[in-house]
Amino acid sequence: MLAAGTVLTGCAGSAPPAGESSPAEVAPAADCAVRETLEAFGTGGRADLPAAPAAGTVPAGFEPVAAVECRMPEIVVLPAPEPRELLEPGELSVPGAEDPGDLQPGETLPGGAVVAPGDTAPVPPLADVAPAPAPAPAPAPTPGTSVDVVRLEGDLDPLLQQLARPDVPTSPDQACMAMFQVVPVLYLLDAHDRAVRVRWPRDACGFLLGGAHESLAGLRETSRTTITLP
Repeated sequence: MLAAGTVLTGCAGSAPPAGESSPAEVAPAADCAVRETLEAFGTGGRADLPAAPAAGTVPAGFEPVAAVECRMPEIVVLPAPEPRELLEPGELSVPGAEDPGDLQPGETLPGGAVVAPGDTAPVPPLADVAPAPAPAPAPAPTPGTSVDVVRLEGDLDPLLQQLARPDVPTSPDQACMAMFQVVPVLYLLDAHDRAVRVRWPRDACGFLLGGAHESLAGLRETSRTTITLP
């Protein structure tokens, strides 16, 4: 989703000049494996990745029915494992052990052990105790940046209204905070899965206008695929 980083310092006039945006380029399909995706995540562009189609306003005659967001993977926090129970001395049980009161001298136990007079508990031969399986090796980490390709459907009108808003002009004495904001690459799809990459309207400091987050949150996720960019 849309997120902002930590405020660092203050700055003035850091926003790009506002202006009319051109219609977006129509592409055959949405593509998140582009250098603009890494730039949006703040990891820097990669010259070996293809460039995304030109972003802009929704072209005339293009009728969107769904959206595709190139999203940073969600961080899942796993619960801490339950503490292992510690056994008190004398509570250790041996597999196959029986009640010592039921043992009879000369009785053969599983594994071939024979109960001798005075025995109080059977001890199976060491050869019959299966060793604990070795832990599976941890999978090798996959190098690169993971990207979630998320298809969103539902009422697109709030999103389209948000995208149609004009930029807020920048004034010469505009004071802005130095803040990094993650703006994921977002495509609109038509009924034939053709795609246009949209441009988000900005405020006077170059940040997203209020309401951008809510316009995406109102859509429902219908599919998700994770890709890895080198």
